[in-house]
Amino acid sequence: MKAAIHKTTMRILLTGKHGQLGWELHRQLERDYEVIAVDREDIDLLDSRFLASVIRRLPKLGLIVNAASYTDIEQAERRPFIAEAINSEAAAVLAMEADFRGIPMIHFSTDYVFDGRRRKIPYRESDTPNPVSVYGWSKLEGEKRVQSIAEKHLIFRISSQYGTRRKNFFTGLLNHQDKASRVADDQFISPNWTPLTAEAVAEMVKRLGQGEAFPWGVYHLSGGGSTTWYEFARLISEKISDWWGGSMPLPIPVSLAKFKTVAKRPKYSVLDPTHFNNTFQIALPDWREQFLRFFGGLQPNL
Repeated sequence: MKAAIHKTTMRILLTGKHGQLGWELHRQLERDYEVIAVDREDIDLLDSRFLASVIRRLPKLGLIVNAASYTDIEQAERRPFIAEAINSEAAAVLAMEADFRGIPMIHFSTDYVFDGRRRKIPYRESDTPNPVSVYGWSKLEGEKRVQSIAEKHLIFRISSQYGTRRKNFFTGLLNHQDKASRVADDQFISPNWTPLTAEAVAEMVKRLGQGEAFPWGVYHLSGGGSTTWYEFARLISEKISDWWGGSMPLPIPVSLAKFKTVAKRPKYSVLDPTHFNNTFQIALPDWREQFLRFFGGLQPNL
């Protein structure tokens, strides 16, 4: 007679459930865990005291995953207090709760913590951050707060996420496919398909639940290779035209300096994932392979 298999359920607090990454994480994590998923309609991330009181009343938790983030780069310049409250103060509150309960915390940061000046090689975790925008600064402050408060923390810097949900580069192009878009041809990035990023994080959660020990700290979670926003947009346009048999206008290459934006963007923000890959033995595909996998799964009625 076989022995009964007892499944240990880990309860997870997930913030930012309606965000691009948070939605994917919720979808994947709820298959195996009890997930308390919250967003702005459930908790007020702008009120740190209220947030702390709400979190403290939650039942026993095994992990906190903070996918909540204020990502409107332009508005962050105009409303820095909101960016700081969500990206830094709220992260600190969650870190305090994780540390109080003695549980791990997973937190997400961004490639925009770097300035991208005079850069030709991908950024490593050991490189010194130097944000050029309020958004980047607030995310870096969030990193520092989590590191200084929560003993058990994994901070994943991610970059250029895209998919079919929410506002992102791909959906933006798709919504304006009747006219050519002006796209920066001198801003280098490494695009990442959000479901694959979420899969990698879900694997980390699985290992944490099994009691596997990790070196806590900051990691760059990204696929390999790099491109420009223009080349990425051109690839998207060509694939859509081939797929539908139409002729989606090709993007127009322009310099990043031509865009009259309030916030500055790093001209190079490619992340080196070697440390993550070697530590966890997980590697996201090259950015181009990610896109081909993404596009191959799309439906004609998108």
